[in-house]
Amino acid sequence: MATGPDLNITFYDYLAPRLTAGKYQVHAEHELTQGGVDITTPGARIDPVEAEFEVRAVQFVLDESSVQAVYPPPGSSGNYRTVLPHITLNRSILPWEREVKWSSRAARAPWMALLMFQAGELPDDPEGMGIATSRTVAELCRPKPEDSGVQPPAIDPDGLDPKTRDSNCRTIDVPIDLFKALIPREDELDHLTHVRDVYEPAARAGGEVLTPGSFAVVTGNRFPLDVIGPRTVHLVSLEGHDGPLKGEFTTGATHIRLAALWSWSFTHDPTGRLDPHSLLKALVARGALDAERLALRLEPAADPGGSPDADEQYARERLRLGYVPVPQRLLSGELSYAWYRGPCTPVTVQDLPRGYDADPKTQTTADHALIYDKDYGVYDVSYASAWTLGRTLALADPEYSADLVRARRELSNQAVGLMALAADPARARAATPRAGRSHADAETDLRPGLGWLRTLAIDSRDLPRALAAPQSRAPMPAEPPPTPLSRADRRLLLGTGARAAALRRTADHRTAGMPAWLDRAAALHGIPFGYLVPDPRMLPPESLRLFRLDPGWISALLNGARSVGLHTGLDQQLEATLHAAVGARRAGEEQAPKAGLLLRSALVPAWPEFDLVAYTADGRPLTELRRDHPAPDVLLLLFDDVPDSIVIREPGEGIHFGTTAEGKISLRALVPDNEYDRGEPIGRPLPATEGKTVFTEFLRPDNPYGVLNLLDSGGIVAALTTALNHPQPLTAGEFAIEMINSPLEQKLVPATGGRSE
Repeated sequence: MATGPDLNITFYDYLAPRLTAGKYQVHAEHELTQGGVDITTPGARIDPVEAEFEVRAVQFVLDESSVQAVYPPPGSSGNYRTVLPHITLNRSILPWEREVKWSSRAARAPWMALLMFQAGELPDDPEGMGIATSRTVAELCRPKPEDSGVQPPAIDPDGLDPKTRDSNCRTIDVPIDLFKALIPREDELDHLTHVRDVYEPAARAGGEVLTPGSFAVVTGNRFPLDVIGPRTVHLVSLEGHDGPLKGEFTTGATHIRLAALWSWSFTHDPTGRLDPHSLLKALVARGALDAERLALRLEPAADPGGSPDADEQYARERLRLGYVPVPQRLLSGELSYAWYRGPCTPVTVQDLPRGYDADPKTQTTADHALIYDKDYGVYDVSYASAWTLGRTLALADPEYSADLVRARRELSNQAVGLMALAADPARARAATPRAGRSHADAETDLRPGLGWLRTLAIDSRDLPRALAAPQSRAPMPAEPPPTPLSRADRRLLLGTGARAAALRRTADHRTAGMPAWLDRAAALHGIPFGYLVPDPRMLPPESLRLFRLDPGWISALLNGARSVGLHTGLDQQLEATLHAAVGARRAGEEQAPKAGLLLRSALVPAWPEFDLVAYTADGRPLTELRRDHPAPDVLLLLFDDVPDSIVIREPGEGIHFGTTAEGKISLRALVPDNEYDRGEPIGRPLPATEGKTVFTEFLRPDNPYGVLNLLDSGGIVAALTTALNHPQPLTAGEFAIEMINSPLEQKLVPATGGRSE
């Protein structure tokens, strides 16, 4: 199943700048020669010109805007045993912008490295919280006398710009023995740093979500392994450390001082308490045999066996439909129980029972929304509770209730005026249309006395002729007065002709914020969580539940909200006019939520933002209408349609590096062929032998820190080259492709036989 478009990624080994950081001098001379002979006119020779310029690059401090992302996420806690930390930089050429004198190869080595430390390894950060010591650049390059055991970078502070020399930077002091154990070899630095270009998406199955652009990625070489506790990651500068990188240290030095360009920390928890892989599997495990077990309902107790009687069958059916029993006190004072189901139903909503009227004209109290089961003598209070809740929420919102009452009063006042006009015989006669006119003419109907003038003005020639004609002194023929209208007749006139049009115009201008308020209520905003999940056993810890929305429950909720300010029969008569005006300004039916899900898991607070995408059977992604957190560990999602499949993706900057949960590398094709595209998993692991892992085969020997052996004897690069039958040793970009560990993705799709996967 297609899970949406991904971005095309191209990996490069490195970028070589035309000029590295430093000062340069340009010397220009002008010569005019012919046949190798100088023919410049005497006295017209142009003097040579010299100019100096400087190429500046990051050296001691990395600006926050230069960092695209890091992994593991800062402050996160989880099982990162198989992960190599990495940092993604917005400036793709950054790792190669400075000259490293210790590198004599044509392909310049990076001047930075990513080092990971655990608590207790750094004297400046014993708790492993990502702390670095702030010092001036001068103190970095020339330690104070009390730091005599610290070997600084071989950078002359006097040769720096005074402003740079006096500025602050972040530093760490690393024990020399630890530095020797962790620092990558020169060739390893190449394999731990690469460039990736990310282009516009192309439709493919699987994959990651990345930000388009060109980035440099620096990867660490140390796994967290099994030690529980915090980890600190520092992106450090290697400039000025030519000697230490060759194994040469100052006599008497115990620590080496490094400039920390960027730092963050995370907590490694190998117990699996926050293991995303295990948690995602557990979320859908309940529906492995029966997808119905992922629906939002209260499961009955296990069937004791035998044939259940009619009463038990009735109760089990109610639970299957999503109802829960709740206590109810009847008007008589008796304490009984009733059935309640919120707007989130596990099944397609059934037709309303005979006799239930959802019309807001008749549903004026919560009692009108009660449903009585005559066979068992109990009430269904679902819609009555929704009606009461809607009215309560409306009264609790002073802005909405004021808008609604104000609109009702203005409509009522206008209606009273129109009824008074219809009750006045003289004014009614003046407003009575002449032949050829009708009550549909608003001016004739509502402004008495204009009828004659408007009749003359129907044809522009009639009015001048009428005014120029001799005036007749004959008395006007008497017309019988209109028959007085009863109050009931006058109310009936409010729904006809210009009177109804005038009331509609008033309602249209008085809707204010009511449409938006009702739309938010229809999307369950402000609904207490107990109304959505009436029993906590319906949503236990580490669970995912799916539901449809009951339009009848939503309708009762909105009817209760619209009941505010209905005081008189005239208000009730005008309710349809106001309801139509508000409804015309509400969101369309296509924007109304139809279904959703609730996720209760430790992943919710651990992943503040992650992808959860729903699809229809034909692969169309559904529109997410609402994403909210009713509780710190609960996620609520509403969709515009009922999903057929759901995909949950681990957050992160698209891809990270490491091994699978089993400690192996999932090999990927480096050369496309008829069977696999470049970068596509080929279905073979490394190591291939059962029981062997990267941690047993490819860590530095006699090194207790979990450092990956890349290029030494028995290193992983040679093993990957052999396993892939590649014609030459893997480059940095090819090594990055093999070490890709895609974010976890859990799919919830229907399978044959009613199972879910």
